[in-house]
Amino acid sequence: MTGRSEPPSKPRQSVETYIRSIGRHYVNAVIVMTLLIAATYLTMLVALDRHSLQQKISFLTSNQFIRFQQLANQTRAMMRASADPNLPEHIISPMRDDIHRAIGDIRAMSGELHALDQSIGGNLLERFNPGDEIAVQLRHDLNARLEDFLERAVRIADISTEDRRQRYSFWGPIDFAVAADSMLMRQFADLIRHAHGRSGVSIDNAKLIGTGLLALIAATVILASVFLFSPLLKKLRNEHRLTMAFEKRLTLLAHTDALTGLDNRSSFNAALGNLFGELGRTGAGFSMLLVDLDRFKSINDGLGHPAGDAVLRHVARALQKTLRASDVIARLGGDEFAVLLPGIGEASALQSVAERAIEAVAADIAFEGRNLQVSASIGGAIVPDHASDEAGLMRIVDLALYTAKAGRNSTVIFDEAALARRLEQNQLSLALVLAADRNEFVVHYQPKVDLTTGTHLGFEALVRWQHPQLGLLPPGRFLPLMEGTQLIRGMTRAVVATVGRDLKAWRAAGLAPGPVSINLPEVLLVGEEGYALFAAAVRENGLEWQDFAVEITEDVFLNRSADQILATVARFRQHGLSISLDDFGTGFASLVHLRDFPFDELKIDRSFVDGIGKDARSEQIIRAMIQLAQNLGKRCVAEGIETEGQRRFLMEAGCDVGQGYHFARPQPAALAGARLPQRAAADRRPASKASVALRRIARR
Repeated sequence: MTGRSEPPSKPRQSVETYIRSIGRHYVNAVIVMTLLIAATYLTMLVALDRHSLQQKISFLTSNQFIRFQQLANQTRAMMRASADPNLPEHIISPMRDDIHRAIGDIRAMSGELHALDQSIGGNLLERFNPGDEIAVQLRHDLNARLEDFLERAVRIADISTEDRRQRYSFWGPIDFAVAADSMLMRQFADLIRHAHGRSGVSIDNAKLIGTGLLALIAATVILASVFLFSPLLKKLRNEHRLTMAFEKRLTLLAHTDALTGLDNRSSFNAALGNLFGELGRTGAGFSMLLVDLDRFKSINDGLGHPAGDAVLRHVARALQKTLRASDVIARLGGDEFAVLLPGIGEASALQSVAERAIEAVAADIAFEGRNLQVSASIGGAIVPDHASDEAGLMRIVDLALYTAKAGRNSTVIFDEAALARRLEQNQLSLALVLAADRNEFVVHYQPKVDLTTGTHLGFEALVRWQHPQLGLLPPGRFLPLMEGTQLIRGMTRAVVATVGRDLKAWRAAGLAPGPVSINLPEVLLVGEEGYALFAAAVRENGLEWQDFAVEITEDVFLNRSADQILATVARFRQHGLSISLDDFGTGFASLVHLRDFPFDELKIDRSFVDGIGKDARSEQIIRAMIQLAQNLGKRCVAEGIETEGQRRFLMEAGCDVGQGYHFARPQPAALAGARLPQRAAADRRPASKASVALRRIARR
């Protein structure tokens, strides 16, 4: 039994040994497969980490490229704007700030890209790839050339407007465009393309290593993939979705205005180029409108940027509802919009479209419980009737817009007459610079009278320009050219000095002129300059402060320096100088402003007076204004009275004082003085007949 029992022991031992061997191999295989799986898992993580870093580099490089394009456009726009001597500084200043902000963004992105390059250099997968000398050299060359470009942009932004105009007025934008759009554009494109290629290489390496490792554990890969690779594959899918989202976002940033959802300047330029290309191929013409908002700055500064943003979004919606789906609507920047209208080649059709757009823009805008109102000026031109290239079209449409803005809330389709008016205005603007020094500003006086008795109460001083060649020009010809400039300071100084001398002469002749009202611009109400002008006139001519009155428009309520203006007005009133609120009802004044602002006289604008006998609504508004003035204890003055019917209506409604052609036209000092009563009989300080009449009116 013992002998027969031994033979089977060997096979048993063999089986056991085989089983143990299989077990050992299985364990070894499991260990190896586990290691391979772990290696595959870690390799994929490393590859994904490198891919993620490369995607961030690609995204940041693309963003830097977009910001670079925006900086180039902003800098060219600033150079073009500086070529216009009439463009006010408050438009140039935001453009300068935008340039500095873009430069800071580009440099910050360069720092982030440098940090990412160092991070990707420490990735383990980089050891399997040759050193990326091409990317290093591309980045080095781009940074050097980009920094040179940024320094040029800084110089252009920081030099004075006059230097910028002299250096860059014509060839500057072209030279800058060449510098901005040639080598830098190619280097950006090469770097973005190379970064994308490196991203693909990292994925290919990961696939190659993963395939080799998975080939060794083919029987286990299915189960392993369920528990290990599924999260990684999901991460890959997420990375792909992120990449697609990045590309979509870049496209959106490159072609869409973030605030309004309209096309941006870049997209507009591309569409304009396409239309000109179509014109060359088929001869199909098109039209363009340039839309600029009137008094947008008053809303944006007075009510804040949220109100300004609400207005811009309203304008975008109004244009979209008014125009066709095939029309290209873009926001070029600020409050400027542009529209391309394919297939419209007649001035009458373009005029009709523009008028509908103006009407849509003028609708009330609900904002924080109040209604905002805005109007637009539109300039238009037709291709190829008015222009045959992009630069010529932009210049022509801008001329038309400039003409439209002179009247506000209007549209002008370009014609030769518009060009002639623009040239004439340019010549007038140049002559205005020397007008004050040459004593070309003269003052005419329009009397203010008691509507009940006809008694002379005082004058309003109205400026005229005695142009050397064109003769005597009314204020409507030159005052719009002075808006936003420092020229209005010199003109106002000349007016105050002239009125002071005329008052002195009248009093020396024994006449009683009464107080003379002078319109004082906002720029002279901020600080000491306006007060100093009147103090000097009083001192040099031996007058009293009560011989003057100051007229201020409603716009001062929305000025950022309203507190300083209020302090100047309070200082005037301490000396007994009367304050008149001019053009009431045409601006943005509220009852809170009327309650808090120290004024003595409320002036009803001539636009309301003209509606007397024609428009019942105007008459109702006038009655409400007069009642408001009486309730506030203020005098009420109506300007622009031209008929006896208007005078009678205003008198019966309770208005105190009037002025207008019905009583007298504005006249030079010699003619105006001939109407004055003698002081000996009618004017003994401190209680002149005019002063007594004004006090009597104030007590009504």
